This record gives sequence, structure tokens and C-alpha cells, in this order.
Amino acid sequence: MDLSVVIVTYNSGDTVMRCLESLEVHPPSVPFETIVIDNASSDGTPDRVRERFPRVSVVADTVNRGYSKGVNGGMRQAAGRYILVLNPDVEVTEGSIDRLVSFMDGHPRTGIAGSKLIWPDGRVQPSCRSFYTFRALVLRRTFLGRLFPRARALREHLMSDYDHETARRVDWVLGGCMIVRREALDEVGPMDERFFLYFEDTDWCYRMQQHGWEVWYVPGSVMIHRWERSSARSVLSRPFVNHLLSMMRYYEKWNALFRFMRRHRVLIKTSTFLISDLVMINAAFFLSYWLRGTMQRLFINELYPLDWYLIFIIFFNLVFVLTFTATGLYRLRRETSVPEELAAVVRATMIVFAVLLTATYLTRIRIFSRAVLTGQAVFTVVFVTAARRAIRAAHRRLVAASFDLKRVVLAGTAEEAAGFVDVVAADPGAGIDIVGRVGEGEGTLGPARDLASIVERFHVQEVVLFPSMSSREHLLPLLTGPAARSVRLRIVSPLASLAGPALRSERIGTLDLLAVDRGASMLATRALQRVADLLAGLLLLPVAIVARLAAHAALGASGRIRFFTETRTGRDGPLEWPRAVRASGREASDLVKPRLAAYLVAGRLSLIGPPPLPPGARGAAAGHRPGISGRWRTDPLPDPARSVEDGILMLHNESITGRILLSARSVIPCLTGRYPDWFHEKGEI
Repeated sequence: MDLSVVIVTYNSGDTVMRCLESLEVHPPSVPFETIVIDNASSDGTPDRVRERFPRVSVVADTVNRGYSKGVNGGMRQAAGRYILVLNPDVEVTEGSIDRLVSFMDGHPRTGIAGSKLIWPDGRVQPSCRSFYTFRALVLRRTFLGRLFPRARALREHLMSDYDHETARRVDWVLGGCMIVRREALDEVGPMDERFFLYFEDTDWCYRMQQHGWEVWYVPGSVMIHRWERSSARSVLSRPFVNHLLSMMRYYEKWNALFRFMRRHRVLIKTSTFLISDLVMINAAFFLSYWLRGTMQRLFINELYPLDWYLIFIIFFNLVFVLTFTATGLYRLRRETSVPEELAAVVRATMIVFAVLLTATYLTRIRIFSRAVLTGQAVFTVVFVTAARRAIRAAHRRLVAASFDLKRVVLAGTAEEAAGFVDVVAADPGAGIDIVGRVGEGEGTLGPARDLASIVERFHVQEVVLFPSMSSREHLLPLLTGPAARSVRLRIVSPLASLAGPALRSERIGTLDLLAVDRGASMLATRALQRVADLLAGLLLLPVAIVARLAAHAALGASGRIRFFTETRTGRDGPLEWPRAVRASGREASDLVKPRLAAYLVAGRLSLIGPPPLPPGARGAAAGHRPGISGRWRTDPLPDPARSVEDGILMLHNESITGRILLSARSVIPCLTGRYPDWFHEKGEI
């Protein structure tokens, strides 16, 4: 198949019928197919096309997914070595398609070519353009363009001084009629589906040229375009809004200012959180001061005037910033959960509270109200956490709208990259825009030695290096090149899960090593974990005994709940794991299982740890105290073997704060008796 014609329609039944009729009257001389993608039209377009043109392949979507997604869907079905994308309001003229195909055959480095588009009266439409400049954008999208129609920036953008009679390379051509080479499509990729409508053609042509493919305007191929700029009808119209959003996405993706902001995103985001924190911290102080003043009658000591607190206000702002920085609150991650951020804010605020309270006692200055300090600590936790969540929620909405995506290049084999692409596709909230792959083979951005220049050319922010590409020769140019100050490296390695926060680099002679240093910190963590297990067991044991007796009396006698045990293997030998199964087959709450609390007191179980093993099981988990809960219960994996491995790694790598958060997340599974599907199945874990 030489050619595939792809037409995307939306409520354009009459115009697409004219388009298909012109294609029937003036078909190309090469073998071709026609694919119509209908974006959920309500005017019966699919049925009309099927009835009038039975040889045309029609795909009727149930929702309007946007123009770029429609084109991409058509291209996925296309079998031609060239793909001609036509708007439904384009009419083919005699020989127009053949001239496009002939041009592509004679220019093997052309990735995209566009025909000359004319109005029905023969006037030429400005269908080849130069890329937008700021002045051209202002003139095109405001009333100034009508006041100064001959402005130089506007003429250069619309190429008004070009006679449109000779073929030439251009920046971009309108998507109303463009032919794309299959090899270029495979290398560059399809249209960016973030563009619902408009600017998808500009972006596609820009990417083609970034990859080394040429874009040409071919005036020998003429097509009639009954073009109406629906985006210019009204600022309140949906087309105008789509045009505005697409324009913003395009500039956010390629503009130099936005590129600068992306390269310094860490500084910008840190500054945003810092300013927000300072506003909330001071709001907490002034609210606490005001409340203390309104409740003066409840206190013996007088509340001194606010201006006496000036030096103190400067001091607590400094202490808060230093403490928040030292405790890692400005090492920002998108993945940070609400409990994690709350715990970090509480910990930092308590440190500041202790410092300020100590300072007021040591200085013996009595103007600083301890009640104001206490209120400020409480309000700071609430205000700072709420403000941070609001900022993160706003950012998530930006990412969902395809803004502020991290532009990532993958360095590795095709198989390694494919696995990463699948992971990213399953998690759109990660906000990752995969630019392409470097390495060997076809379909890459270039070889590994060109990684530094590729980072610059494609505005890359992060490079993901897989094991096949993590050698010194690949890393050194990137770390020492011009992009070293702005690009972030992510190295895919099993060490990421094995080492945890204790990973550091060392050098012995000329040999570079990664060292994992746990030592005393691990011993301290284990000691604190044992104290927590003992206290929890002592508190839960009497509660569990009462709950078990009550459950047995209320449900056990009638057979609505059955109590029994299963033999498991722990670090210190066999464990009789308690079960409480309702008549429905669902497991009852762990609260009616006092044996678990007794095991906590005796040290045979921990609050969190790997799952207990079946009888006689061997392996690494046999040397660790099992947990009543853990990630295997709060975030279960479908593979029990991976759950055991994950539980063991957690014991080695999780910080005290992490264990506290994991214990908090375990409350619901324990109270509801929720276990992974595989936990009570017979066979090996």
C-alpha cells in the first residue's frame, strides 16, 4: 500500500461528503486506502459515509477525543508508506495527490509536505508559515493585527512576501493537508495528543525538524480549502478556548522562557513553598496573638503590645526556615502523600516550638506569651499543611491538563525503554513526557555519545539511564557538558530498592563505589521498633481479650463466626496464626484475635514486617520477625514472593518516620481484617 488518506470529522457530514466525492473523482494513481475517524458526531456522519462510500473504512468513536487523537487513531490503522492527513473541508483537485507523492519520492529527507491551499475563488491561503514570534503572536491574536495588517512580523509569519509558486522548505504547514513519511512517523512519533485542537500541526513540524527531517511546501499540488477560523469567532466560544489552551501548551513545551522556568523548576517550586510557608507561619502567629488578646480574662499575665514582638517575629521566621530546610521539607517530591507531609510538618514545628519555648525561658523575657507560642504551633501545622496540599492539588490539575510535564529522555535498549513507557502510561499522574530514546538501533534520537547535545536540542529535563547505559563513558559527557547544571539523572538500578536512604558514594584508589551504611542507625531503629511493639501489645491485649469474648458470645454460639488457627513459621519457630472467619467467608477484625497482641508482647511478631511464612519455609524471611502488617497488607502486591522481599527491604531501609506512617496506614486493614488474596491460600508464599 503506497498511500493512506486519514480524515477526522466532527459534525461535518456535508463537508466530508464533498471531500470524499472529490477524492473519488480525482483519485491518486498509486494504491491507496481511505480511513475516516468520526469523533462522536451527532449529525449521522458515519452512517452517511458508509452508505455512500462502502470502500471507505469508518471508525466511529463514542466520545470526542480531539483532533490529534483522531489523527493518531487513523494512522495506527494506516498501512501506507505515506499518510495523507486531510481536513474534511478540503477538496482534492486533479493530480494534486500524485504530485505530493512524487515530491516525497524525490525528496527522501522530507518528513512532512503540504499542498498549496486555495479558497474556492482561487485566492491563495497562507498555509505555510514561519514559527511564531512574540510580536507575530500579538498581532495574530489581538485587534492590533487588523490595525497593522502589513506589519513586518506578521508578514514574516504568514510568509506574505513569498510568491507561493515555487517549492521551498518552511517551518510548518497547516494540518488541513499534510503528507507524512512512514519512516519519519516511526522516528518522531505521532501528533502530540495533549493538543485537543490547534497547534498540533505546528508542534509536529517542529519535532520533525528537531529530528533532522525536512518540512516542505509543495505549490504544484493544489487543493481547495473551505477554511473558516472558528477560533476567531468569540473569546467565549469553545474553539477559542481550545485554541488558547493549545497555544499555551505549545509555548510551555518549546518557548525559551518556559524552558528557563523548567530548568529552574526546583528553585521556583522551592521558592513557592517557602513563601507559602512563611505566609502561613506568620498568619498562625497573628491569629494566636489575636485569640490570646480576646481571651485576656482567662490569663493572669498581661499580653504585651505587638510591636514589642518585632525582634521575636524575625527570630521565629529564621528558626522556622532553617528547621524546615534541615528536616527536608524543601526536598519536594510529587509522590509525597498527605500523611508524610503532615508528619514532616508536625516534626519540624515541634522542633521550632521547643527552640522558641527554650529561648523564652533562657532569656527570661516575660513578654513572650507561652500561650501564643502554643497556639502558633497548632495553627502552623494546620495552615502550612493545608497550604501545601492546595499548592500540590493545583499542580496536579496542571499536570492533568498536560502542563509542566517533565521532559524525559530514556538511555538504554529498546526493551528497557518499552518497559518504562508502559509504566508511565499506567500512571499519568507522574507527569512525564517521554521525548524519545538514545542508544543503538532504529528509532532513537541518536547515539549515546550525543546525549548532551540531545538534552539541549529537545529541552530535556531528566535522563533515565538503564543498566545497559550506566557506564562512565556515557555518564561523563552528560555530567560535564553544558546541560550538567540543569538536567537531572535517574539511574535505574536494583540498588534503588536495596539501599534506601543509606546509599552514598566512596572512592578507594581509582575505584568508585556505592556504599550502604546502616550500622548504629539500624540498631537504634530496631530498638525503637521493639519498644513500640511491646507498648502496643500491652495496650491491645486487654482490649482484644474483651473483644474476643464479646464476639464469641454474640456470634460464635450461633455459628456466624468461626475461630481457629493456622500454623505459620516465624523467626523463632512455628506460630499459631489466629483466624476469625464470618459465615460470609470474610475475615473478621484483628481486634478479636488476642493471640496477635500476645505475640507482640512476647516479641514473636512486630507491628510491621514481612508476612509470616508457611510451615517449614526457608529463605531470607525466615531470619526476620514477621509483622502483623506491613506494605504486604497496606499496599499488597499480587506476587507473594515479591511481598516477602519487599517486607525484608522495608526492615532494612525504612526510617523511623516511615515506619510510623506505615503503622498508621495499617490501622484500617487490621480493623477490617483485610488480607491479600494470597495470604490464606495453601501453598508457598
